[in-house]
Amino acid sequence: MNGKGGLVYTEFNTTYGFRGDVRTLDAIRFPELEQGIHRASGNYEKIRLLIKNYEVELIEVHNWGFYGFGQLIGKSEIVQKYWSPKKIKKILITLGPHEFHPEKNPDPLTEEVFKKFDIEIFVPQ
Repeated sequence: MNGKGGLVYTEFNTTYGFRGDVRTLDAIRFPELEQGIHRASGNYEKIRLLIKNYEVELIEVHNWGFYGFGQLIGKSEIVQKYWSPKKIKKILITLGPHEFHPEKNPDPLTEEVFKKFDIEIFVPQ
C-alpha cells in the first residue's frame, strides 16, 4: 500500500450472508485511479466494472491478530468468486495503540501466516 492517491470506496459489501447479514470490507482502493473517497453504497455497478479492469486493494482495519486476518481472508475469497477481479491485493491496517510493530516489536509466527496468505500489514504511525 503506497498510501498516496487512488480511488477509495468505504464500507464495501462483498455479499449478503445466509441470514441477510452483510459481509463488509472496511474499504477497497483502486491505486491506479484518480483520488477520491466515496461510500460504496449506490456505486456497485461502477465498482463492478472497476474491479474487473483495475487492480484493487481489499482493506480491513482491525486490531493486530487473527480476527481481522480471518475477516480479510474470507472476504477476499468472496470477492474472488463473485466479483471477478483483475488483480487483488489484501491489506490489514492495524489499530493502535498496541505492542505490535514489524520492525520494533515483531510477531514472527503471526507474520509468517500473514505472508503465506499474501497479506500486507500496514501499521499507522
